[in-house]
Amino acid sequence: MNVEIRERNVPMDEALREYADQRLRLTLSRFANRIGRVCVQFEELDAGITRCELSVTLDHGEVLSVDDQSADVRFILDHATNRLGRLVARALERQRGAGRPPRLGNVR
Repeated sequence: MNVEIRERNVPMDEALREYADQRLRLTLSRFANRIGRVCVQFEELDAGITRCELSVTLDHGEVLSVDDQSADVRFILDHATNRLGRLVARALERQRGAGRPPRLGNVR
């Protein structure tokens, strides 16, 4: 799983970059073999508000993304990472279910 972190007008120190990398790897580790790339982008908006956009490219080419904004960078990173983990789980479950034959119920 390749994690890329970008920032636009947001002062990021090495500790915050490391926190973002660890947080994403922890949340997405169970899907690591199904994820090609993870991109994190931080952007400073007006009045000290930071926007965080996370995107994941799955092994079959589907791109999933979430974004959030807040004044607290770690809070938005945690919140967006949790949302992304749930989104990836649902997408992979849909993909897995699409390959199965339909359930016919209790056939005797």
